[in-house]
Amino acid sequence: MSTLSQFFSNSGRFRNNRRLWLASGSATFVVPNGISQILGVVIGGGGGGAAATQGASYYGFGGAGSGYAQGVIDVTPGQSIAVTIGAGGAGGQTNQNGSAGATSSLGSYLSSTGGGGGVYNVSNIPPTAGAGSTSGVSEAFTSTGGTSGLVYAGYYSASGGGSSGTPFGTGMSSTNCTTSSYSTTAGGSWACLPQRTMPSLSSSCEAGHGTASYGQISPSNNNFVGSNGGSGGTSQGGSGAIYFSTTTAAVPPGNGGSSLWWFPWEISGGGGGGIPSAAVNLIFGGNGGPGASGASVVGSTYGVAGNGGFGAGGSACTIQTSGSFTYGGAGGNGGGGGGVSATGTSSNGFAGSGGPGSVIIYW
Repeated sequence: MSTLSQFFSNSGRFRNNRRLWLASGSATFVVPNGISQILGVVIGGGGGGAAATQGASYYGFGGAGSGYAQGVIDVTPGQSIAVTIGAGGAGGQTNQNGSAGATSSLGSYLSSTGGGGGVYNVSNIPPTAGAGSTSGVSEAFTSTGGTSGLVYAGYYSASGGGSSGTPFGTGMSSTNCTTSSYSTTAGGSWACLPQRTMPSLSSSCEAGHGTASYGQISPSNNNFVGSNGGSGGTSQGGSGAIYFSTTTAAVPPGNGGSSLWWFPWEISGGGGGGIPSAAVNLIFGGNGGPGASGASVVGSTYGVAGNGGFGAGGSACTIQTSGSFTYGGAGGNGGGGGGVSATGTSSNGFAGSGGPGSVIIYW
């Protein structure tokens, strides 16, 4: 047999059973009786985002996404294959870089390195994405992850994390920040869309990217107009997030829709909705569905960016008041964590962690 379509027609064997590891750690897969081939998918850990709170000349890069590796492996019943699921990198806290994600592997057959951690210092260089590799497999496929968009010095900006590599090709990087003050961007998704650049709007941010389209860009400062997340192939993006404040009742933000999936190439999630405001005390961005990113956030005192779904990067957060708290969104499995930026040395920044890796086996 030489094609996946032939495997699918073999009494549906590849659709009968799946083993899915989503948390970091190690395990052993024992080949069941009667099985001579398996399909493996391996994704590494995403890199953690950086937290910049020293001032306008520092960067808040998101972490990079991990690699992706896939292939058909010849096996024998009773054979033991080591499974390693790499941990995601920790997000930086108050003037710290993010940590790199760890490598995931399936025996000696498939391996994917983790994404690099974001940086908060003055070097405007995005982190390095992870890559996949194969050995001794048929129908091999690998791809590299996405990285973080550029963050411009002097403007209190932060970028989202990159997505993991995808079964369609290189993972998506987060958008470049605008050259105006206080801008944040959503993480990369599995959409594989061309990267776009934010417009020069003060206090602007992005709704999450879906697996089929970009989310909207939120208008500039203090207008409270929500932006809908990008749609997935079979699921919708989240509605624009409604702001929270000490004088307004809390209304949940809009999370991106999701759909059931069996194989990675069936993943289809919508991005989370978002809203910018420099005047609101407490503001949240919506989370992304599988393969999609959450919304980025611009706020006044306390902000939490949206998390990425499976494979997608977490989104960034920027806060504009000294003594404030800002939290970047966590990456989904293999996705980089979102970076953060906050005004003043008395502010506290907690960048998003990278998502743990994943190993999937079909037989």
